[in-house]
Amino acid sequence: MLVSHSSVLLGLIAVATMQVSAMPSILLYTKTAGYRHDSIPVAVETITALGNGSLQLPSSVIDDSISAIRWSSYHTEDQTLFHNQSFLSQFDAISFVSTSDVDPPGVGTVLDDQGLRNFASYIQAGGGFIGIHAAAVTLYGAPFYGRLLGAYFDYHPAIQNVSVKPVTTDHPSTSRLPLDGFEIYEEMYQFRSDPRQLPSPANLLMTNATAYQDGGVNALGFRNGTNGPAPHPLAWWREGGLLDEDDSTDPSVRGGGGANIQVSGGPGRSWFTSLGHDNTTWAKDLYKGHVAGGIGWVLQSQTIRSNNGSATIGQSNGTSSVTVPTSAASSAAAGTGSGSNNAESLGVSMWLLAIVSTFVMSGSLLVI
Repeated sequence: MLVSHSSVLLGLIAVATMQVSAMPSILLYTKTAGYRHDSIPVAVETITALGNGSLQLPSSVIDDSISAIRWSSYHTEDQTLFHNQSFLSQFDAISFVSTSDVDPPGVGTVLDDQGLRNFASYIQAGGGFIGIHAAAVTLYGAPFYGRLLGAYFDYHPAIQNVSVKPVTTDHPSTSRLPLDGFEIYEEMYQFRSDPRQLPSPANLLMTNATAYQDGGVNALGFRNGTNGPAPHPLAWWREGGLLDEDDSTDPSVRGGGGANIQVSGGPGRSWFTSLGHDNTTWAKDLYKGHVAGGIGWVLQSQTIRSNNGSATIGQSNGTSSVTVPTSAASSAAAGTGSGSNNAESLGVSMWLLAIVSTFVMSGSLLVI
């Protein structure tokens, strides 16, 4: 039959427009100045695959509310990228994946002062944050980061088999976890302060279901059954006031620290899990669903562009890839940066638009 070229034109434009609409983007940061985890490559691969849909989890381990959420990932260990505020603002969330520093501060750090200030500004503007495992062993000299995360790592007993369970199933990152717990070979992190005591308190998600051997001395922080209340925190979420402090805030996460960065606010979302030390953890579908639920929840925030057109953080509609500063492009090409974005969708869109242009110029009817 004959179809007017105007109707086909509108259809092709609609398809092309859908192809170039933005999906959320996450910056995966894995720089280490202290202990380096062997699980980092697997973690990056898993998060990237969960985002682009190449890794599909069974419905039994992933929450329905986030199962359809997709994101692009850009992985780097180049701290100079944090010197560029425009670069950071492209991302709906920044994830520190087993980053690590040396304590006391000043011996090693994964961000310099300029990077710290831009990172703090990003959070103040509504950017999301996802911390995984040794993210808690990071930036001891910048207490605003400790508040953002919730608490700093203190120590852990020997890695061992332990059962962990959800504190609540009312969150996408724990809704599919068995109430009686599941076994995992993991480091049971102990923290220097209680994340529940912040002005914007942490909401606990996971704790240990069974006792574990712990012969450590916890002089700086709290431990379940010693100087902190049960249940012992292993994962948590926070929303709004991510950088706030008051007179009751624990000294370990109070003040400006060595970088002298005095900041407050942070209207977005922060999610942290202390699990993720070993490759065997990342091999578990239950854990993958836990991480996917945390990321998906952060990406549902109303402070980022993918959900709020007036927001200033995240991918804008019509954009489909991350723009890397020229100074860092050579590093990315050399392998210190890698991206998984919508370039393929952009290519399809350009192809469709080319067809549209040709069709318009011909002014003819299309025979179907």
